[in-house]
Amino acid sequence: MNDFLQLAQSLSVALKALQMYTASHPRAQESLATAHAILERWLTDQERLQFVVSGSKAFLDGQVQDPRSPHVAALVKLVSERGVSGFVFERGVAAEELLAFLQGLATKPPKIEEQGGFEALLTAAGVRHIRVSQIRYQEVREGEESGVDDQAPAFSPVPPAPPSPDNLVKAIRDALQASLAKGALSARGSTGGNLDEGEFGFLREFHPADLSGLGPLGRELGLGDGMPTPSQLGTLRQVLMGLTPEIQLGLLAGLASLPEHPAGLALGVKALAGEILAVATSSALAKGSSWIQLKGPLQDILRPLSDRTSLVRTLSAHLRASGQDASQAEAILRHLEWEALSLEARLLKVLEEGHLFELSLEQRLAFLRELLDLRRHDDFLHIQEALLESLRSDRADLRLKAIQTLAGVARWAHDPGLPPGAEGPLAEGLRAHFAWEPEPPVHRWTTEALESLLAGLVLRGDFGHAMSDLQELEGLCAFLEEQHPWRNDALSRLRTALLRPQLLDATITRAFTLERDQMIQEVHPYLEFLGDPMAWYLVGRLGEETDRTRRGRLVEAVRSMGPTALPALMETLTSPAWYLVRNALTLLSDLGDAGCVSAIVPLLRHPEPRVRRTAVRALWKLGGPGAEPHLLARMKDTDGETMQEILFALGQLRSEGSLPQVLELAQDKRVIERLRIQALETLGHIASPKAMPVLLECLRRKGFFGGGESPAVRLAAAKALVALGTEEALAALQRIVDSEPKGEERESLRRLFQPPVQP
Repeated sequence: MNDFLQLAQSLSVALKALQMYTASHPRAQESLATAHAILERWLTDQERLQFVVSGSKAFLDGQVQDPRSPHVAALVKLVSERGVSGFVFERGVAAEELLAFLQGLATKPPKIEEQGGFEALLTAAGVRHIRVSQIRYQEVREGEESGVDDQAPAFSPVPPAPPSPDNLVKAIRDALQASLAKGALSARGSTGGNLDEGEFGFLREFHPADLSGLGPLGRELGLGDGMPTPSQLGTLRQVLMGLTPEIQLGLLAGLASLPEHPAGLALGVKALAGEILAVATSSALAKGSSWIQLKGPLQDILRPLSDRTSLVRTLSAHLRASGQDASQAEAILRHLEWEALSLEARLLKVLEEGHLFELSLEQRLAFLRELLDLRRHDDFLHIQEALLESLRSDRADLRLKAIQTLAGVARWAHDPGLPPGAEGPLAEGLRAHFAWEPEPPVHRWTTEALESLLAGLVLRGDFGHAMSDLQELEGLCAFLEEQHPWRNDALSRLRTALLRPQLLDATITRAFTLERDQMIQEVHPYLEFLGDPMAWYLVGRLGEETDRTRRGRLVEAVRSMGPTALPALMETLTSPAWYLVRNALTLLSDLGDAGCVSAIVPLLRHPEPRVRRTAVRALWKLGGPGAEPHLLARMKDTDGETMQEILFALGQLRSEGSLPQVLELAQDKRVIERLRIQALETLGHIASPKAMPVLLECLRRKGFFGGGESPAVRLAAAKALVALGTEEALAALQRIVDSEPKGEERESLRRLFQPPVQP
C-alpha cells in the first residue's frame, strides 16, 4: 500500500467511526487522530495536497490513483455526490478542520445544498486549510500536476564532451546520473513516496529506471550494434561504477528498457551487470543500509534475469572479498529459485525431500496460503501435520520454526478460514504445546497462535468453544509439577485478549442477531465468563445504542451478569444521558440490594420525570420500609405521575407512617381526581382502620346542591373499605349501599360484596 492508499483508508475509517459514534467517542477521536497524523506527514514535505475527481478516476497532485482500491473508490463517490471536483489540503490543517471536513462528507447532499454548498459549509465551520478545488476535470492529465507546466524531458542532451578522456567519462556520467535520478524522483513522486527518508529511503519505494532515452549516450560513447570493444567496455565501466548505489540499482532493474540501438549499449551494460550489482550492494551496506531494506529491490532486479545465478555468484564473491556477509545474497537466490518452481515441484520438495524448514518463515506461510487459496486442502493438512509433529522435537530451533509458522496459520482461522479438519488438530496441538513447552521464547509464539484461534472462535460466535478451550488450558497448567510464572502470565494474556474492543463488539453484535432464547443459551454464559470488564463494556454500549430493540437486548445481557454488573451500574447513575440512568435504575431494581439506596435517593429530584419514576420503583424495591421517609419527603413537590409511583410504592410497603399525607391527599378536592383515586387505592393496600373516617367521608353522595363526591371517587373509597376487611368497615359500607337510591352507582357498590367469578 502506498502512502495515499494509507491516507485514503484512514479517512474512510475516520468517516465510518463518525457515522457510527459521536465525535466525542474515543473510537471516533482515535481514528480522527490517526488520519490527521498521516495527513500531517504528507504536508511536512509539500505545501499542499490536491485530490481531484474526473469521472470514475481520482488524481492526487495530478497522478492517477488505483481505482481498484475500495477506499479510493469511496472517496470518488463521496466527492462526486457532493457536487465538487475535489479538495485541496494545505499545510497547517488542524484536527478540528479535518473533523469538520469529514462531518461534511457524512452530510447528505440535499442538506449540503440547503447550507449553500460544500464550500459554504467549510467556511461556516471556520475551516481555512481545506478548500474546495476549483480545477476543471478536463485540465487534469495522468502524470501531471494541475496548474503546473509540463515537466522537462526525461533525458537532457549531453553537453559537448571536452577532449580529455577523463572529462568525457565525467561528462557522460554526470548526464547519466542526472537523467536517471530525475526519472527515479518522478517515479517515486507518482506513488507518493517520501523523498526525505534518509539516504536509503528510495528502497522503500523502489522503481526501475527508464533507460529508453539513453541511445544518444551510447552513440556518444562510440558504441555500435556489436559487442563493445575492451576499450569501450572499460570506458562504460568507468561511467557506471561511478554512479550512486541508488542509480546503479535502478539501472539494473530497468535493463529491459534499454534501447535497441545502438545494441552495443545493452550488450555492454548486461556484461557489466554482475559488477554493478556487487558494487551497488556492498556500497549500500557499507554506508548503513540493511539487508531487510535491500532484499525487495534485489529480488525485483534478479527475478526476470535468466543469468541471476552468475550475478549472485559475482555478488557473493565481492562481498566475501570485502569482509561482508554473503549468506543473505545466497538466501535471496534460494528464494527466487523456490519461486520459480511449479506448485507440484514445491510440494515434492516439502513433503518428500524434507525441504520445509530450509524455507524462510515468509516462504512457508506464502506456500501454505497458496495451497489454502487453491483449495489444496489435503496438501495443506499434510504440511500442518508435519508442523505439529515438529512441536514435539527435542530441538528448540526446530520447534521455534514450526510454532512461528503455525502462529501465522492460526491468524487465518477467521479470515479466510481453515480447511475442514484443520482447526481441531491445530487447537489441540497448540494447547498441548502451551502446557509443556519449556522455552519462553518459543512459548511466546504458542500464546500468539492460541490468541488468534480464540479470536477466530469469538468472531464467528462460537463462544462455548472459546470458553472451554481457555478453561482446558487453565486446567492443564494447574496440574503441572513445575509452575512457571511466564506460563501463568501467558494464560492471563489469553484471557485479556478476549477483552479487546473488537471481540467485545463482535460478541454484542452476535447477541443482536440471535433469538432471545438462543442468546440466553449461547451468549449469556460467555458474558458471565468474561466478568467485570464485559459488564462495564455492556453498560457503556447501553449508553451509546440508539435502537430501542438493541437497547432491550443490552439490558438483558447486563441483567444476566448479576451482581458483577453492580459497580458499572452504580457509576452510570451519574451519567448525563437520562435514558442510561433510567436503564441502570431498572437493572439495579433486579440486581441490587439495600446498599444501593443512598445512590438512588438523589435521583428522586432528577430533572427527567421518567428517571424520577424509575428511581421511586428502585428505591422501594431495594430499600423496603427504609425507603418510606425518602418517598414522603417528595410528596409535596413532585409531578403527578411521580406522585402516583410514590403512592403505589407506599401501598406496596403498607406504610402506616404515610397515612397522614395519603389521607390528606385523598380528601383534598383541589387535587386532580386520578391522584385522589390513587390515594384511596393506597389506603386500601395499607388497610389501616385509622383510614375509615376519611373513607366514609369520601363515600358521601353528592346532594342536590353539591358537596358530595363523584362516582369514581366513591367507588375507590368503597373498594378501600372492603380492603380493610373489618366487620365495622363492611357493616358501614352495607348501610351506605342500602340507603343508596336505585341506579348504576348502587349496583357498582353492591357488586363489591359479591365474590369474584372463578375462571
